[in-house]
Amino acid sequence: MPSKTAASWSMGRRMAVWYAASATALLLVATTTLYLGVASSLEAEGDEVLEYAAASLEKSGVGPGGRPAHDDWPGDGYRVRDAAGAVIASSPEADERLPPGLVAGAGGVDHRTPAGRWVRAVSREIGGRTYEVCYDRTREMELLRRYRRWMALILAPAVLASSVLGAVVARRGLRPVAEIAATAARIGPDRLGERIAADRLPAELSDLAATFNVMLDRLQESFRRLERFSADIAHELRTPVHALRNVAEVALTTSQTRADDQEALAVCLESAGGLARLIDRLLFIARADSPRTVLELETVDLAAELESVREFYEPAASQAGIELVRLPSPPLPCRVDRTLMQQAVGNLLTNAFAHTPRGGRVSVAAAVEGADVVICVSDTGSGIAPEHLPRIFDRFYRPDPARPSGAGCGLGLAIVKSFAELHGGRAEIASRPGQGTQVTLRLPVAGPGRIGPAAPSPDR
Repeated sequence: MPSKTAASWSMGRRMAVWYAASATALLLVATTTLYLGVASSLEAEGDEVLEYAAASLEKSGVGPGGRPAHDDWPGDGYRVRDAAGAVIASSPEADERLPPGLVAGAGGVDHRTPAGRWVRAVSREIGGRTYEVCYDRTREMELLRRYRRWMALILAPAVLASSVLGAVVARRGLRPVAEIAATAARIGPDRLGERIAADRLPAELSDLAATFNVMLDRLQESFRRLERFSADIAHELRTPVHALRNVAEVALTTSQTRADDQEALAVCLESAGGLARLIDRLLFIARADSPRTVLELETVDLAAELESVREFYEPAASQAGIELVRLPSPPLPCRVDRTLMQQAVGNLLTNAFAHTPRGGRVSVAAAVEGADVVICVSDTGSGIAPEHLPRIFDRFYRPDPARPSGAGCGLGLAIVKSFAELHGGRAEIASRPGQGTQVTLRLPVAGPGRIGPAAPSPDR
């Protein structure tokens, strides 16, 4: 694995190297192209001069002293051969300046004389004779040499400057990333409120910072919910545990008959049962929150299933003096987890019974609305105040905190919400104080296409 130091600055180093390499390559390409352009232009211009010199020599001929008859002849030396290749005329400096083996019709040839001068020569066949001409280009070659030297003198500091500039640019460019890393390093459980200042970042990083801040918002809310959840669990578990301990202590110190022991055991058994149901519900909610949670889906007739649930809860409704009815509906095939559906509807009925006075009415209905199947549980009970509705599906939330813990732990509606979300649907609630409450479950008719977990046994 790379070291922490290498991992922390390797990106900046790579950016600096790439910047320096690209700048160097551009400088090399630019200067080399310019140099080759100048050199080729000089060669082309020299070849034109030599072509003109050969044509002038053929036209004007050679004068006295071996000089061309043309007064302004542009060449610096010549040699004329006949058709057999024998030299019939030449300038005094021809042997020194003209290279041997010139090919007629070929391009210009650069040649360095024994005296150290540079000449460019061509050979042209005109009118049955071969004219070899040259001109001195020592000054041109000196100019190109100075050009190459200046190229080297300019490129060396330019490469060094581009390397330094690349390092500076990379460091300044990565400074916002370092600020993001520093802010992220400061964030902890006790500093979840700190956020990255996205308004000061470049456009390329502002979206990343905004996404990171949104993630921190979710984490902060999750930590708060976890803290509340832990406190609520401790509160809910403390009551049955204390009850078990108190009953056991009283039985140990005061029990004198078998009937007293049986009564104490019955109280312990009831408290243990409530504790077990609470733990089952907590486990169900924890599994529902897991992304690996899957459902055991099957196609059921929802109308028939609701009728079975109604029949199961009919004795409890009669004992409470409440009328429990299922509104008529045609067969409604739907893919759901049967056990979870019974659990959710059972929780809704239990809540409705607890908040509906004697002589009241609780109804269960189902219908199809578009691509959803809708389950409604309505009552004519005390209703819920508007300020409680936004949090009514939260875990351990009870609108009336004065109610004893044994009257409910505030997980029934949380399980209902988890059931709906596991099936790809949602739970809704509408209530008016003194007039009753209606809870609606909207589920996709085809189901979510998942396979999975067992639900806790309902409180019945």
